[in-house]
Amino acid sequence: MPADPTALLDRGAGCLLGGAVGDALGAPVEFLARPEIRREFGPSGITDPPRPALITDDTQLTLFTAEGYLHAWVRGKHRGVWGPTETVWQSYRRWLTTQQLDGPAPLARGLLADKRMYASRAPGVTCLRVLQSATLPNTTSDSRGCGGVARAAPAGFAPTPQTAYQLGCEFAALTHGHPSGWAPAGALALIVHLVAVRQRPLGDAVDQATGRALRDDQETGLALAAAAALAAADSSAARRVREARAFGRPVPAGGPSANSVESLGAGWVGPEALAIAVYAALTHRRAEQFPDALRLAANHSGDSDSTAAITGNILGALHGTAVLPREWLGMLELSDVIEQTGRDLAASCAGLPFDEEHYLLPE
Repeated sequence: MPADPTALLDRGAGCLLGGAVGDALGAPVEFLARPEIRREFGPSGITDPPRPALITDDTQLTLFTAEGYLHAWVRGKHRGVWGPTETVWQSYRRWLTTQQLDGPAPLARGLLADKRMYASRAPGVTCLRVLQSATLPNTTSDSRGCGGVARAAPAGFAPTPQTAYQLGCEFAALTHGHPSGWAPAGALALIVHLVAVRQRPLGDAVDQATGRALRDDQETGLALAAAAALAAADSSAARRVREARAFGRPVPAGGPSANSVESLGAGWVGPEALAIAVYAALTHRRAEQFPDALRLAANHSGDSDSTAAITGNILGALHGTAVLPREWLGMLELSDVIEQTGRDLAASCAGLPFDEEHYLLPE
C-alpha cells in the first residue's frame, strides 16, 4: 500500500538526512583498521559525528543524483522529454565542476549556486576519471567499487519498484560498469522504494531486492542473502541474551557484532557495502536503535562512511526524520539542502507540489 503523502515526504527527508549523518559519522574512520579506531576513539569506537559533521563525496553525489533525477522529472512533465540517466550524467558532470573550482559562477543554478558544495572530500578515483568525458559513455569502467551504490538512494523515489531498481542500476553504471558495481545500487533503490513508498517491512524488502539482484549479479544476491541470514542468527542470539538477563540466568555470548560485520567484507566493493548496511539495518530495525545501527556500520576495517551512509539511507527511508538524533542534525553540513531535496524527491513520487522551477536547469 502506498504511503500517506505526508509520511512519504518525511521519509524522503529521513532517507537523505540519515545517509548524510551516517556519512559524517563514518568519515573520520574510513581507511582505519578496527584496532586503530579503538585506539583513537576508545573501546566503543566512534560514537558521534565530529563537530561540524562534514559530509563526503558520497552525500555530495547523492544530492547530485537527486537533482539530476528531479530535472528529468520536471522536464518530462513540462516538455514531454524524459531521459533521467542522461540528466543524472549531466548532474554528475556538474558535481565535477565543484571539485575543480573554488566557488559558483555568477549565473549558476541549483546545487552549483551553493558555495558550500565546492569542497573536495576525497572523491573516488573512478568517478573522477570517468566523468572527465564530456559525453555520456556507452561503455564505462568495469569497477565493482561501492561508489555507485553509495549515491543511489534517490532512485528509490521513482514511481514504481521496477523503475526504482532500473534507475538505480543505470545511475551507478554511468561510472561503475561491472554488474557488482551497479546491481547493488538497483537493490538499494528497490529497498528504499519498498520501505518508504510501499510501506513494506524491511525484511520483506530485502528478500525482494535479493531475488531481483540475483537475476543480474550473483555476487550481489548472495551477499544480501548472507547478510540477512547472519542478521537473523545474531538477532536471535540477542533475544536469548535479553531473556537470560531478564530471568537472572547465565548470559550467553552472541548478538550483532563488529566481527559479524567484518565477516561480510570491508565494503570497498558494492555487494559488500550493501551487505554490511543491510546487516546493520536488519539487526537494529527499531526506530530507537538508529544511532547504534550507524555505529555498527561505521566501526569496522573498511569503507566506513559508505557503509554507514547506506545504513542511514535505509533506516531513514523506513522510519522518517523522527529517528535522527537532533544533536547530529544540528551539526550536519548542508542539512537544509539535504532535507529539502529529500522532501522534493518524495513529493515528485507522491504527486505533491514542490518548487519545480528550481530543477529546470540549463542543459
